[in-house]
Amino acid sequence: MSGEYGAPKGRLKEDIRNPWFLGVVGLVAVALIGTIWMSVLAFSHGPQLVVEDYYETGKNYFHKAPEDPSTAWRMNLMPPAKAKAGEVQPWRLYAVSHDGSPLASGTATLFAYRPDDVSADFSMPMKQSDAGQFVASLSFPLPGTWDLIGQVVTEGERHDVSLRVFIAE
Repeated sequence: MSGEYGAPKGRLKEDIRNPWFLGVVGLVAVALIGTIWMSVLAFSHGPQLVVEDYYETGKNYFHKAPEDPSTAWRMNLMPPAKAKAGEVQPWRLYAVSHDGSPLASGTATLFAYRPDDVSADFSMPMKQSDAGQFVASLSFPLPGTWDLIGQVVTEGERHDVSLRVFIAE
């Protein structure tokens, strides 16, 4: 006997037992469960950014130009030729004031932030090796992407330079 659309009765049960149909339904179910699980993980674990207000302060380091270029210092943070994790290497910071003279005195600090792991962040004071030059010998504990901020403080003024680096294994 035929069903409503001309298919014999009982044909629906056979179609549902077809391995291809079951495979497609299983694949859709696995994809749906995986999507739901990833959404639950994303909402239950925070983004683990280095600082809580990254979008307010972090973009200032990488996207904001100084208000008045005539008063801006020229600073350059120089990584070693091949930065490797677990290897002590010299990192240099060069600072020249707005009038073109190298910095004669002041203190410098190098801050290292790991975007995906707050617990790996660290800072290290830099030693002045010459006028306008600061050096820090440091070793990164983990390979991967790091955001570095070199900060120089002199006569109550603070000047920063940033650099994103990749540390090899």
